[in-house]
Amino acid sequence: MNPSEPIPPLKPAHLLLQLLLAAASFPLQAQEAIVDTTRLTYTLFFPTPYYRVNYTYESVAPDGTTPVTLSSALFFPQRIFERTKLVAIGSEDFNASGLVLNNHYTITTRDQAPTVTSSPQIEGPFVTLGPDVITISPDGYGFGITADKPQTYLMADATARNNIDAVKAARRLLKQMGYTCGNLFAQFGYSQGGHSTLAVQRYFDTHDPDPEAITHIDYTLCGAGPYDLSAMMDSLLIPGAMYSYPCALALIAAGQIEGASLDISFSDIFPQPLDTKVIDWIDGKELTADAINDSIFAITGGDGKTGTLVSNILRTDNLSRTNPQMVPFFQAVDDNSLVSEWQPNDKTRFFIYHSRNDEIVPYYNMEHLRDFLRDDCGLDSDRLEVESTKGFHTEAATNFVLNVINKIAYLQTDYLAAAEDLPIIDLSNDPSNASSHNHNSIPSGWFTLHGHRLPAAPTSPGLYLHNGRKVLIR
Repeated sequence: MNPSEPIPPLKPAHLLLQLLLAAASFPLQAQEAIVDTTRLTYTLFFPTPYYRVNYTYESVAPDGTTPVTLSSALFFPQRIFERTKLVAIGSEDFNASGLVLNNHYTITTRDQAPTVTSSPQIEGPFVTLGPDVITISPDGYGFGITADKPQTYLMADATARNNIDAVKAARRLLKQMGYTCGNLFAQFGYSQGGHSTLAVQRYFDTHDPDPEAITHIDYTLCGAGPYDLSAMMDSLLIPGAMYSYPCALALIAAGQIEGASLDISFSDIFPQPLDTKVIDWIDGKELTADAINDSIFAITGGDGKTGTLVSNILRTDNLSRTNPQMVPFFQAVDDNSLVSEWQPNDKTRFFIYHSRNDEIVPYYNMEHLRDFLRDDCGLDSDRLEVESTKGFHTEAATNFVLNVINKIAYLQTDYLAAAEDLPIIDLSNDPSNASSHNHNSIPSGWFTLHGHRLPAAPTSPGLYLHNGRKVLIR
């Protein structure tokens, strides 16, 4: 699906990139550096090339102060990497309309890091079928260059700091490489990535923006994330609760212990022999999540369909909010819940997506996030779109990615039109039903669905208005 290919000879325009690649073989001196470049292909109806540029950058460890070098990937559509198509924004031409941050879903092996592989479910389709943007996919603390460290699973601020620093480094590298980008910025993520995406948003909205990193977020798209980690943990500890994805419990426990530097051991949370085995499986970074699940089921009983009693996986007698020893653990869980005590800025648009049949991340996570953004924060339907779907957790991911591709493509179309400073026509009456309108009242020409007039027929995929009728461009 995504075979690596030898990178073809670089064009003269890529001389600077070639020099940077050569320099990467020397000891790291700068804050960020290119490590390697790979030409990949994504096959849907026919093979489509795209490029991955791996780089290292400086950030901080989970304690928020200790310096650490992390790794990330930049994904380029072929037309952008090879500079065969420019994007016109106002009176200027750019290589890309902007940047998109992709916050990765749950990974457990070294080989699943974005700098090592390219997901056929995420980066492949988004980069080859999506808008004219460059995608940033950080490995995160615990993968890539820091694969010897425990990952900070669902540690909101730690993840947000690292991923925002990845954007900052990417902007500097792209400038060094000679690429120019418009001002569009969006971010998305599914499952763990959904939580990470919202964590980036919360961090951005509760800290002073770094003008070299993220100055604004146009669109935040979250799919099936455990946003209310506190409620999720409490529901799992109800007597008789069953769970079918036990490796998540191990990842959550390890993430809270590592991220908050808790003086709590795995033997305080897991019964024998899981207390030693699960940490070896997680920190070893050799087993997939399914393999870890099967290993846990082999000890506790149950399977991926029926699940197993949570009390077989966790020491529910000890893991209690009333146990003074465990207060710091639950405080960390509460701190990493994202559905209270912050206020989004007045510009970012949100799309939140979840399947009612999700067997891994309970649907109430999305309901709690929806209610928080809508009722507590006051976001109206123009700023908050919610979509419920059907299917299991993994199955629903495909439709989420298609939504992301389409919605960021629409965002790009609106962004390009707005950058032209073109007039906005009042299309409050539904122009898709032309028979209900006076012919003279229907504006001619091409428009986005938000009413921005386009200077010419659109070339990006999406849904548009042409002479008062909806037209789908593929």
